[in-house]
Amino acid sequence: MRKFYVLIIIFVTLSLNISCGSLNKAEGQLHYNNNVTKGQELLDLKKAFDENAIDEDEYDLMKSRIINDEYIKSFFRQLDEIDSDEYDSFSI
Repeated sequence: MRKFYVLIIIFVTLSLNISCGSLNKAEGQLHYNNNVTKGQELLDLKKAFDENAIDEDEYDLMKSRIINDEYIKSFFRQLDEIDSDEYDSFSI
């Protein structure tokens, strides 16, 4: 009789462990938080230009990209390309 109770306890424990694991689904969502303002980016860029770390052409290019959010837009475009490539590889 005791063996029967031990078997039931083991069965219930295993059943709960297996079922709880199936409830944890990963959604795979990306949350992008940018804690640096455009103003700070522009100040850092100006400092790099003043210290001759970059030339005037690079400064102008990077300044326009910062103002127009091109870095963030290109980041998300790359993510979309990766997602579509992965989706294409899974389609039959």
